[in-house]
Amino acid sequence: MALSLRSRLTLWYSALLLLAMVLFTATVLLLYWRLALKQSDESLRALSATAANVVASELAEHATLAAAAQEMESVVRQRDYVVAVLDPSGTPIRAMPAALPMPAPATLGRDRAFTAVTTRGADGSRWRTAIRSGDWHGQAFTVVVATPMYEAIEQWRRLLEACAIGVPFVLVIAVAGGWLLGRRGLRPLAEMATEARAITATALDSRLTVPDAGSELLDVATSFNHVLDRLGTALATQRRFMADASHELRTPVSIMATAADVTLSQPVREESEYREALSAVSQQSSRLGRLVDDMLVLARADAGGYPMVRAEIDLDAVVDDCIRELSARARAKRIQVTASLQPISVIADETLLRRMILNVLNNALTYTPPDGTVDVSMVPSDGVVSIHVSDTGPGISPDDRERVFERFVRLDPARAEAGAGLGLSIARWAAEAHGGRVDLLSSSPRGSVFAITLPV
Repeated sequence: MALSLRSRLTLWYSALLLLAMVLFTATVLLLYWRLALKQSDESLRALSATAANVVASELAEHATLAAAAQEMESVVRQRDYVVAVLDPSGTPIRAMPAALPMPAPATLGRDRAFTAVTTRGADGSRWRTAIRSGDWHGQAFTVVVATPMYEAIEQWRRLLEACAIGVPFVLVIAVAGGWLLGRRGLRPLAEMATEARAITATALDSRLTVPDAGSELLDVATSFNHVLDRLGTALATQRRFMADASHELRTPVSIMATAADVTLSQPVREESEYREALSAVSQQSSRLGRLVDDMLVLARADAGGYPMVRAEIDLDAVVDDCIRELSARARAKRIQVTASLQPISVIADETLLRRMILNVLNNALTYTPPDGTVDVSMVPSDGVVSIHVSDTGPGISPDDRERVFERFVRLDPARAEAGAGLGLSIARWAAEAHGGRVDLLSSSPRGSVFAITLPV
């Protein structure tokens, strides 16, 4: 069973806190033990220096080492301390307690006159022993001062017991506090989850309440709301697309059904009437086929499944072919089409490239009045080439200059040849699929200029 986020946070917090407290306790115990040894060594250093001075003074008065040791013990005798004098061979001058281990004079080393070590007696007790070397006119001796460590060890054990009791107690309180703080800190996240579950396809206008609980949760709520905004826009576009597509499909279907019904309403009709009806059906069938084809292209584009076959293409030749393909329509409206082309090659999908250019040219021919002109020119620049399509149409208002690239947008629905309003949408998508753009450069009552920009 997976643990909740609050449980995992509490466990990680507890583990890190326990590790920190164990390290802190170990550090305190170590520092306390070193401090106890330092205090003991300071006392041993002072006492051993006094003892060495007394022995040297006695030797200066021509006393023997044994007499000097006896005098020193009577002078520096202190409670809880054992003082002894060793001869050069390391043998005590006077008898020592049986429990006190006697370190060898070699413990001093060659370069030190004083050292302190921890030793263990025969009964297992621990002693802190200081060794100081001395010399008086060739008479070498060693002073040993020792003190039992049972008091320091007992205090250290009491501190260890206090830590052993205090650490779990503090840990329990900290874990409980961390659990409560985690619950309180994650409460805004739980509330956002509840609000998110209430957002459905029928309530896309709802948004998460942005909590005042820190920048992290603020970023989560804001980002989720941005996703909802984009999702709402996408669904609204999809619904509008479906509604517009249904409307556009219904029109030619209705015309064909009406023509057929009217023709079949009489048992016998003239040949001209049959031809007129079939002509209407043929025209609407062609319109319906183009519409379905355009919708299929856009559906594949939205799904990212349009199969593109890229190859090196002479762009000027493709543009010239598109102009010739539309020449009959231009002549029917007495529109003069001029072209200024340059030999430029691009890497592109030829079918998609032709559809894009034909759509932009069709748009120019649709909105250019009779006896107008359409000019096509190619403008190369650094790494790109632009195909400018200029017309002498009525122009596009500033509010509609981006709308013309939306789907099913027709600025003049009364024009029969205006199509379904998908041409510029497909053209822009085709250009973007090739890493380029289709933009409206300028527009005025004297005409408009569209630009297709492609990488060379």
